[in-house]
Amino acid sequence: MEFDRSERRHLGQLLPPMYDRGKIRMHPVGRLDYETTGLIFFSSNGDLTQWLLHPKHEIEKEYVATVEGGTVNLVSLRNKLNDGVETAEGTHVASLLEAVPLGNDRIEAIKNDLETRKDDKREEHTFGKIDFSVLTEVRLVVKEGKHRMVRRMLANCGHPVLELRRERYGAVSLDDLPEGAFRELDQDEMRWAEGLLKSRK
Repeated sequence: MEFDRSERRHLGQLLPPMYDRGKIRMHPVGRLDYETTGLIFFSSNGDLTQWLLHPKHEIEKEYVATVEGGTVNLVSLRNKLNDGVETAEGTHVASLLEAVPLGNDRIEAIKNDLETRKDDKREEHTFGKIDFSVLTEVRLVVKEGKHRMVRRMLANCGHPVLELRRERYGAVSLDDLPEGAFRELDQDEMRWAEGLLKSRK
C-alpha cells in the first residue's frame, strides 16, 4: 500500500522491507502532522513504545519552527512558553532555546516553497496574509505530544508557524539524516533506550 485514504504517502512506505514485512515489525512512536517534517522514532518493542508515549515520563521533543508575526521578543516569548500557553487542547509549556532572524535568501526560499503549497489547508494562516518581512527560526523543547501543540502554542503567542521540524526525540537526534532516510540507533542511543526499559522494573 503506497497511499492513505487521502492518496497521500504514508510511513509504511518509507520503512525498509526487513522492518515492514519481515520478522521484525516496526511501528512509529507517536506521529507528526502532515505539514511537519523531521524525526520519527520507530520501535519493535511495545513496552518501550508505551513508556515513551506515557505523558508522565515527560520525554523531551525538540522542534525548530519558522514563524512570522514580526520580530520575536526573546524574553517575552520565553516567559510565555515557560508560564504555559492556553490552547484549544489545554495549557502547555515549552522551553525556548533560541530565536534567530532569517536572512533574505532563506525567507525567499520559504516564500517560494509555500507558494507551491498555498492551496493546502493550514490552521493558523493563509498564504495571502503571511508577512514575509520578518521571519524567525525558533528552537524549543516540549515534554508533551498533543496534536499540533507546538503550532497552536506559537500561534497563540502571536507567531504563527510556517514550517515545523522535529530534530530530537529523547536522546535520539535527527542530525544530518536526509528526509525519507532511515537509520538504526547508535550505541549511546541504544543504552538510553535500554535504560528506560530497566527503569520500568
